[in-house]
Amino acid sequence: MKHFYLRGFVLLAFIAFFFNPSYSQCLCTGGIPATAIDQTVTIAPTKISTLIFTFQQFNPAIGNLSCVTLHDTITGNSTTGAINTGPDSTAFLFQLTLTNKVSGPGISITHVYNSIHGYDTLAPYGDPTDTITYGPENIITNPNGVGSTGGNAAYLGLGTVNFSYLVNGGMITLDGGSNYRSAVTTVIGGILHLTYYWCATTPLGSTITNFSAFKNNGMISLQWLATNDQSGITYSVQYSKDGEGWASAATLPAGSAPAGTVGQYQYQFHPGANDAGQIYFRIERLDPEGNISYSIIKVVNLEQADQPPGIQVYPNPVSSNVTIQFDEHQTGTFNLELISTTGQIIQKKVVQMADNSMANMELVNHPARGIYFLRAQDIGNNRQFLTKVIVN
Repeated sequence: MKHFYLRGFVLLAFIAFFFNPSYSQCLCTGGIPATAIDQTVTIAPTKISTLIFTFQQFNPAIGNLSCVTLHDTITGNSTTGAINTGPDSTAFLFQLTLTNKVSGPGISITHVYNSIHGYDTLAPYGDPTDTITYGPENIITNPNGVGSTGGNAAYLGLGTVNFSYLVNGGMITLDGGSNYRSAVTTVIGGILHLTYYWCATTPLGSTITNFSAFKNNGMISLQWLATNDQSGITYSVQYSKDGEGWASAATLPAGSAPAGTVGQYQYQFHPGANDAGQIYFRIERLDPEGNISYSIIKVVNLEQADQPPGIQVYPNPVSSNVTIQFDEHQTGTFNLELISTTGQIIQKKVVQMADNSMANMELVNHPARGIYFLRAQDIGNNRQFLTKVIVN
C-alpha cells in the first residue's frame, strides 16, 4: 500500500529563500535533450606504458551536468622477443597477454589482448638461433571504446580532471619450461574524446520546490513543498521506467490551507515485485482551470543499496542566505558548516531541529565566489549530511 502525508505551515518573511524556481533536469537518455560539450586529447605514438591526461572540468554555473561520456580511439602494436636460457634446444609455446586500460572518475575502458605463439624451437643459450621475435602485432582489436558516468562531482568546477592510460601484462610459456626470458615493447597512439551532457537551468514555471527521492527499507520516500496559491489544486505522483512514458501512482489534494501558506508533502512509493533498475519520479500539479506543470525529475536505482536520507540547499547558487532541507524530518542538535574545497570550515552554526526538515543559515562575511560544501552534523546520533553549494 502507498501512503501520503500533508503538512501546512504559514508562509514566513524569508519566502524568497524557500521558493526560488525549480529547474528542469535533463537526462542522457529520455527527458529533455542535453547539450554536448566536447574535449579531445591526441596521443602521439609513444612507448610509455603509463600516461596521464588532463581535461577541463564542467563549470556548474552554466547549467546542470547530466552525464559524462568518454570515447577512446586508440591503436597499438607490440613486438615481443624471447630467448632460451637453457642448455638444450627447446620447443616453446608462448602466450602473450596485454591489458590496456583508460580510467577516470566513474569511467573505466579496458581492452584485453591475447595471442599464442609457437611451437617454436629455440637453440641452446649462446647459439645464434636461441632467440625469436614476434610482431609487431595489433594489440587493440576494437579501437572504439566507450564509458559513461552520471553527474559525477569530480567533473564539476573550474579546474581539471585527470584520466590515465596504463598497459600491463607480458608473455608466459604454456609449454617448454621456465628457462627463457622475454621483453615486450608496445607503441600506442590515438584520441581520447570527453563529452559533457548538460541542460540549462530553465525554470519549470511550477510552484513545486525542494523535491527529493531516496530508497530506504525497500520503499522510496518522496518529499516536496508546494505553494497553496489557490483552492482546488491536486498533485499527482508520477513514475516512469524509461523517463519518457509516465504513469500515476497517486493523486494528492492540496488541502484546505489558506492562500499564502506552503504545504509540505511526503509520499511512500512501494516498488512492485517485478520492478528493477531505475525508476524516474516527478510531481504533476493541476489547477482548477486545467493548467498543468511539473517538478524536476528524480531518479532512483533499485539495484543499488539503500540510500541514506540527504539534504538539499536553496537557492543554489546562493548569495546571502541558504535554506537546508533534509529528506526526512529530524529532531536534535545539528552543526551546520560551510566548508571550502580544501577542507577549511568557513562558517558554522548550531540549530535545534524538532520534528521538522528545514533550517536556515545566513552567510556572514560573504565568502569568495566558488564551490563549497554544506555539512550538517547530527550530534546526538553521530550522522552527517553533505551537499554542494555554489556561492555567487
